[in-house]
Amino acid sequence: MKKLRRALIGISLAMLLTIGLAAGLACEQAEDDAAETDERGTLYLVDQDWNGQLVMTAVAQILLEQEMGLDVATKFAPADSVPLFIGLESGDFHFVCCNWPSYSADLLDEYVDADEATVDRMGPVGILGTGGWYVPSYVINGDPDRGIEPVAPNLRTVDDMNQYKDIFATSDTAPSGRVLEFTPAWDTRPEERMEAFGVDFVPIYAGSEGAALAEVDAAFQRGDPVITYLWEPHWAHAKYDLVRIEMPEWTTDCYPDGESFDCGYPSDPVAKLIWPGLQEEFPEAYEFLSNFEMTNAQQNEIVLNLTENDLPVRAAAQEWVDANESVWRAWIP
Repeated sequence: MKKLRRALIGISLAMLLTIGLAAGLACEQAEDDAAETDERGTLYLVDQDWNGQLVMTAVAQILLEQEMGLDVATKFAPADSVPLFIGLESGDFHFVCCNWPSYSADLLDEYVDADEATVDRMGPVGILGTGGWYVPSYVINGDPDRGIEPVAPNLRTVDDMNQYKDIFATSDTAPSGRVLEFTPAWDTRPEERMEAFGVDFVPIYAGSEGAALAEVDAAFQRGDPVITYLWEPHWAHAKYDLVRIEMPEWTTDCYPDGESFDCGYPSDPVAKLIWPGLQEEFPEAYEFLSNFEMTNAQQNEIVLNLTENDLPVRAAAQEWVDANESVWRAWIP
């Protein structure tokens, strides 16, 4: 009996030692994992000053956090600006989803395409963008249901603009016409294009996408004439009936590839830019972000929901994520 008791005690002690050793190893592994997480730190995505970019960044952040367990935060930088590129160069920013090449040609030459590049281009994000000048359809065609008469019935191209400059003039531009622009930080070069086209119009900058679109919305509510710079993809094309003013087709002789401005805007394959240390510091995030792509239609769907239903950016992005696992599941490493 004593021998049996000793044997049972020995077995129990061995089991306790084994459990203790396993627990110790588990604690060490947990401490190592925690140390690795602490050392890796926070992944910083860039928020910019237009809704299409904001919702795509929010989708990426949600999936990196909820599906991959990463610590993710955002920092703000104006779209395609010097602070954006300096932040990506220094590592203050790690990823920006949506660089329009023609809006930042000089900065790309300096930071991305130079012999000693300090910012990396990851690849296309799936958006094909283009800009232009737009007017409400009622300006050209009228709107009988609202009792609006057409005030510029023959406005089709930039060559037609001068005959209607009085229609688009305001107290701060008269006798010249007015084109509503967003911000001079975006390299859209309206002054150079107006001079090249020979149109007597003045660009007036609203300061941001929100301010410009608020003015466009007010003009629509009143039925007033307005010419505004806008781009595609954009939710405004789903909400408002807009007509694009035709410009001569862009060629490589035109800015940003050439020196001429007597042309329209190029089509932009919108690109992802990254801090060069991203792959080494955040390898799982790097793989996810390499896979991350959205279409014009998907971006528009989220932004239109955000705008029409007055949702926060994160909420609109979360609704899209919840409804579209079949799309994003393939992005997860």
